Amino acid sequence: MTAAMQPTGKEVSREGWDDVRRSGRAAHQKLAILADLRANGPSTRHEIFERTGIPLASVCGRCNALLDASRLEVVGTVGKPARQVLDLSPSEVAQGATQSQEMPA
Repeated sequence: MTAAMQPTGKEVSREGWDDVRRSGRAAHQKLAILADLRANGPSTRHEIFERTGIPLASVCGRCNALLDASRLEVVGTVGKPARQVLDLSPSEVAQGATQSQEMPA
């Protein structure tokens, strides 16, 4: 195979992301991150990675998507270099409370 026929890094990354999205892993990872923050409160991406076992790069990507969707918010920074501390947005907290009331005992 010649170099011209090799996929570019961008094509490989896009194909990998499409696979993650289609398989449902991205949605599952987002739910795991939300559940972790509900259970443990405000956390850095690194703390979420340590507790959930989701790869750090995936945690960062899913947290960015959740921030864009206003399901998470940045509540501060810690350390040097500074790491953002993330927490559930007020609307996500309210939604979680509603869901827990609807669940049968």
